[in-house]
Amino acid sequence: MTSSPVQHVYDDSDLITQEVLKRYEDTPDPRLRELMQSFIRHMHSFVREVKLTPDEWLAAMNLLQETGKWCGPGRNEFIIFSDAMGISMLTITQDYQRPAGATEPTLIGPFMLENAPQFEMGTDISAGAQGSPMFAHGRVLDQAGQPVAHAVLDVWHSDDRGLYDVQEDLETKGPWARAQLRTGADGRYSFWSVLPVDYPVPHDGTAVTMLRATTGRNWRPAHLHFRIQAEGQKPLVTHIFDRQSKYLDEDAVFGVRPSLIGDFVRHEAGQAPDGRAMTQPFYTLDYDFVMVPPKA
Repeated sequence: MTSSPVQHVYDDSDLITQEVLKRYEDTPDPRLRELMQSFIRHMHSFVREVKLTPDEWLAAMNLLQETGKWCGPGRNEFIIFSDAMGISMLTITQDYQRPAGATEPTLIGPFMLENAPQFEMGTDISAGAQGSPMFAHGRVLDQAGQPVAHAVLDVWHSDDRGLYDVQEDLETKGPWARAQLRTGADGRYSFWSVLPVDYPVPHDGTAVTMLRATTGRNWRPAHLHFRIQAEGQKPLVTHIFDRQSKYLDEDAVFGVRPSLIGDFVRHEAGQAPDGRAMTQPFYTLDYDFVMVPPKA
């Protein structure tokens, strides 16, 4: 009688981990090998520590399956999970070493869209979004305080219902409160839109279910999203938060940094900073961004 060639490597929890790690030693790419083996070690340790049951494992797999159903162009539900567990901010903070005076980054969020509509500086990007008129302006500077010419700014934000364009019928209605702008030689940017408001994590997906069962915090303070890219500068992804928001200290996704809190100033009807005559109250935001070189 011949013995079975199959080793008894699955008879003990430690042996299982060793066998899995051994198999992943064959991963050709060194960085991918490092990532996978570290991930496996930590996940196996987690399973042992909490004594994960088969029912709990299956519930997690079903959650992942359901989460995938909420992903599509302009919405990534997995990013909301990453944001809500602080993984996004931890990754950003350790990757983006900010020199003194440079603008701090924060998370990108789940609603980023590539190839946003292009607008001329100073125009209205709201495209029918609801809300109070708002004029945002400022400069994009390098670390030496010089203007960054031809910087590309992606801007996106909520309307006064706390919704983004991707949360409605984007294919039919098209994008709104979303734009791509390019600075001139002076590094200045400006645009009209509507004032963003506080809003909850999308209530129709899976991430909010997790938050309601755990922290109980599912609100984000009002903010504008910016992604700024320019030759010779490290890409910057950040928000500018409204100082008047009541959720600055309890952002569901840990994205608020003190230096990113701005003043959305209310004005009565009259002349706006760009000379436009306003017949109703409006808001202004004046904020300068300071970028850093790639190896800063």
